[in-house]
Order: sequence, then C-alpha cells, then structure tokens
Amino acid sequence: MKRFVVLPVVAGLALAACSSGGSKKNTSASSSSTSSTPATQVTIKAYSPEANSVQGVCGNGIVIDLSIKSKDPNLLKAAIRAGQPGQPGRNPAYQNLVVTLSTTEPALGGPQANIAGLFQLVSVSQQSDGSGEIWATWVNAQPRFGIDVDSALDAYVVNDPAPATVAADRSGLNVVSNVEHVPFHIAGSVGSTPCAATSTTAAGATSTSGRTTTTAHTTTTAHTTTTAHTTTSAATPTSSPVTTSH
Repeated sequence: MKRFVVLPVVAGLALAACSSGGSKKNTSASSSSTSSTPATQVTIKAYSPEANSVQGVCGNGIVIDLSIKSKDPNLLKAAIRAGQPGQPGRNPAYQNLVVTLSTTEPALGGPQANIAGLFQLVSVSQQSDGSGEIWATWVNAQPRFGIDVDSALDAYVVNDPAPATVAADRSGLNVVSNVEHVPFHIAGSVGSTPCAATSTTAAGATSTSGRTTTTAHTTTTAHTTTTAHTTTSAATPTSSPVTTSH
C-alpha cells in the first residue's frame, strides 16, 4: 500500500533524517524482532525504524511508522490526526496504541512512558480482505531520546484506552496484538559536522550532550559602611591686662 502525506515539516525531517535505507515494500522478517502469538486480534508492524538501522541526525529525525490491522472494528476506533503536535501519553486519535522507546529521557517519563501521544499523523483505511488498517507516524524534532545511542522500540495495542505509563512486563494490560520490538541506533553527528550542544535541566542537574554536570554557585556579598563624623569646637575668650601709670 502506498501512502502520500503532504506535510512539509514531517516529510522534510523524514527525508533528511532517516538512514535506514528501507521502504514499506521491504517487509522481510529481518526488519523487526516481534514477540507474538500465532493468532492475535490485531497485527501491528513497524515499517520504520527497521531493525539495526541508524535513525536521524544528532538525536533528531527519528521516524516511527506503524501499521495496525484488524478485522474487529471495535479495536480500530480511530480518528484522523493530520500534523498535530502532541505530548507523551495516550494518543487522542487512537487511544489503544502503546509505544515506548528504551532511551526516552526521564523528564518525559523514561523508558516506560507511552509516547503514542506524540504521533503527529493518524490515518484510517480499509483493505480488500475486509480488515481495517490504521497508520500512525511520528518524527521527533528535539533530541530527547538519546544521541549516538542504541535504542529499542516496543509497540502494541491494548483493549482499553492506553495508560500514560506502562510496566516493563506489561502487567495489568490487556494486550490484543503482537508486540513489535525493533532494536535500532539513534545517530550522533553525521559527516564532519558536530552536534550542537544540548542541555536539559532537572532538579539542579545540567546535562550536555549526554553528560551530567551539577553546578552550585554560592555568592555572599556583605557591604558594611560605618561613617562617623565628630566635630568639636571650643572657644575660650582671652583677656589682655591693661596697666596705666600716672
């Protein structure tokens, strides 16, 4: 299936950032490592990133492109989301989706944060075999998921509206799809151009390009000025004796 999405910002980032070299027509088993049961109610597949690909430039431009298929329309209740910015947590257009990245920074919730809410694009289609299909796509524009580091994507569908944070073992979740697990690398600098310095401040710590530095500045200024003005004036009258001789 070919998809054409006119979204200059997302398309520009995707073209400039991805170095995976794959396409949706390349659906070999090596493109992902998937934990699945033989028959799940929903089938989810990641077309990007491909397994062991290198994504982005200096931590920006990671592309996650997911296809979700099912013949149960109750599991594919989704609206259209076209280029809308989001935030971590449940995606308002498709509330059953869970997506985690192992390198999500702590300020966004860490590896257990559901980042499905960040997906800018959600679309819906129908297939000739009677199944429905949802496409969900995300491109990041801030290096908040690591720079020059190995990462791993986990994506799956739950029966109920997805939580903002999930347990590492997915306990308490009614998972109705396979779990799409894709290891990949988030790029650092590409070519001879170094990455710009980035910093994230949290609880007094400043992190620059993956390193954490804690800086404490203590300045004590004391100004004491004492001015004493003492003026003493003494005036003593003087008498000169006068002697007269007759």
